[in-house]
Amino acid sequence: LDVPDDVELFSDPTGEAGRKFGVSRGFRPDDDALSPYVKLFVVGIGLGPPWGTLLPVLRGYVGAPSGKRDWIEACMQQAQRAGRFPQPLELAADGSIAKNRFDDTPLASDWGVRPFELATMRLQNLIMQISRYGELGPKDPRCLTQLGGMV
Repeated sequence: LDVPDDVELFSDPTGEAGRKFGVSRGFRPDDDALSPYVKLFVVGIGLGPPWGTLLPVLRGYVGAPSGKRDWIEACMQQAQRAGRFPQPLELAADGSIAKNRFDDTPLASDWGVRPFELATMRLQNLIMQISRYGELGPKDPRCLTQLGGMV
C-alpha cells in the first residue's frame, strides 16, 4: 500500500467506529435482501448516497476545464510504478513523468482535467482493489459502501 513505516494503521472490521462518527453508510444500508455488491455498483456509478456524487463521476469522463490534475497525475504515477494497468504516463528512468498521453487530447489538452483522465485513475484504483480484494475487502459486507476512512 506504499504506507511509510512510521505510519500506524488501525482497522475496524465492523465499521462501527465510522458509524458512530456519522459517516455515510451508502445506498440502502439496512436492506439485507439487496446484495452489497449491487449497493456498491449503485454508489459507484454516482446514483446512491452520498447524494451529489453523480456530477463528480461524470466529470471523470467528460473532463473539467478549470479542474486541477496534479493530484491525478501523482496517483497515476504511483500506480504505474506499482505496475498497475492502464498506463497513460511515460515515466523516465528515475520514475518522474516524462509525458502524459492526455496532453494530446484533441480540443481539451489544455484543460485542468482532460476527458477520461480522472476516470483512468479511478480504473487503476479499482483494478488494484479487485486484485487485492481478499486482503483489502471488508469482513463485514455492510462496510462495502460505507464511507469514512478516519484519521
